[in-house]
Amino acid sequence: MSPLWRDRLTLAIAPQRIVLVRTHGWLRPQVVAKSIVDVPADGGWQAALDVLAKVLQQAPQWHGLAVHVVLSNHFVRYQLIPWSAQISNADERAAYVRASFAQVYGDTAAQWAYSVSNTRRGAAWFASAVDQPLLTRLEDTLGQTQSPLRSAAPHLMPAYNQARRAIKEKDLWFVQVEQQKLLLLLILDGRWHAVSSHPVDADWPAQLPLLLEREWHLHGTGTMPRKLVMTAPDTPPATLDEAGQWQVQWLPLRSHPGLDTDSAAPYAMALGT
Repeated sequence: MSPLWRDRLTLAIAPQRIVLVRTHGWLRPQVVAKSIVDVPADGGWQAALDVLAKVLQQAPQWHGLAVHVVLSNHFVRYQLIPWSAQISNADERAAYVRASFAQVYGDTAAQWAYSVSNTRRGAAWFASAVDQPLLTRLEDTLGQTQSPLRSAAPHLMPAYNQARRAIKEKDLWFVQVEQQKLLLLLILDGRWHAVSSHPVDADWPAQLPLLLEREWHLHGTGTMPRKLVMTAPDTPPATLDEAGQWQVQWLPLRSHPGLDTDSAAPYAMALGT
């Protein structure tokens, strides 16, 4: 097996930029190359993949690697799908998920690719959807550099998986901050209860409490959790409005061999935080 296959390339694809991180090794991977490339404004995922194609063509250091992709929440739709005892196989579940998205988004949902998490019996299924043409073009672009796409995950999943060790409470909000986007995950009794994403501007700390209150009125019962677990690598910890009513836990950046913590923030999405 070629030594290159011990290396992996992780791409974080967002509307504003592409982040590339090459790591070596498996048990404690070391960052051996990294780059951030800006994307022209208002071009959607098409503009981002245009930029990616040019970068890969010009830089052989990214060729011939196993590729793992993290997609910005700007490109992903999320739903918690109520568990159903009537669903008996994967095909039925897939049809059920597609129908649930179609109720919200209409006919365009038929053109999406879906991923559904496995959960314990009785728990809601967590589903995400992205444009199928995005994945098709991504695979084609990577194929031109002999770099197989091993996985494509929505931003929420690797960040939440890393945060789980720090989450002690059973009732809380998990809040993920991206540029111009907030993702809110309501957890009750240790289970995912509701998920939503919201466009915001630079004044998102003032907007967040109002969004939380609105989501609670839509999905909550009983006493609203006041614990916030926040992941916002690109944003300095902010003082939230009504700060006295919230218990805020800011998740720290992880250290990575070859990348010091002080410079890790721009690469956090690619590194799973």
